[in-house]
Amino acid sequence: MRRRTNLLNLRIMDHKNSKLYLVRHGQASFGEKNYDNLSSKGIKQSISLGKRLKKENFDFKNIVIGPLKRHRQTYDGIKKGFKGAINEPIVIDEFAENQLMEIAQYYIPKMLDTNKSMKEIFSEVPVWKRRKAFFKYFNIIARKWIMGEYDFSKNKFETYKDFRKRIKVAKNKVYDLMNENESTMVVSSGGAITGMYSECEPLTVDEVMQNSFEIKNASVSTFIKLNQGFTLESFNRSFIPKYLETYI
Repeated sequence: MRRRTNLLNLRIMDHKNSKLYLVRHGQASFGEKNYDNLSSKGIKQSISLGKRLKKENFDFKNIVIGPLKRHRQTYDGIKKGFKGAINEPIVIDEFAENQLMEIAQYYIPKMLDTNKSMKEIFSEVPVWKRRKAFFKYFNIIARKWIMGEYDFSKNKFETYKDFRKRIKVAKNKVYDLMNENESTMVVSSGGAITGMYSECEPLTVDEVMQNSFEIKNASVSTFIKLNQGFTLESFNRSFIPKYLETYI
């Protein structure tokens, strides 16, 4: 269940509708050794999003990207679709994705007691069943990570607590960039976007997981800047054709 903040009593406090648009990167290379690289469909998604944003007359005063390759590639696709008429991005490292994909790649084979890689495991599953099969295990691992049940003292993965601290820093940095009546676009990842949402209002573990897993590639979530932070206006809105939509 996704919560929506009631804005009725907040409008008087806002910064003349200064808006933050959080864009999830295009489809990355799921199952490949290097996940941090857009697939051919991910590139098409990014270009399609740029075209739509241009058609809708979006004007971004500030553009921010996370530090990952797929963030930059998504920005490049948006710029191509936008016909180049957008500002160069500022990189904010704290908008990096959490390490859940890496954690899953480490723990799923252990759960299944196999030496196979995650790619090998899911290549044996029929294509139409892969997403469901992956999320069956991914959900278990994500919950354990959020609840702090893993010992990362040896493999040095980022804990959920440290991830949330980092996203708070990212939120404060982008907040300081924004002036009255200006739009800012941030290209980041699904976990970081849900983390931003969690900074706006408290979410249960189930809500954090549901929101993280339902964010579509190249979707846009919109936040309104207030005097003391942000509030959600819309979540996970798709601007690209249905046939291009993906989740992982």
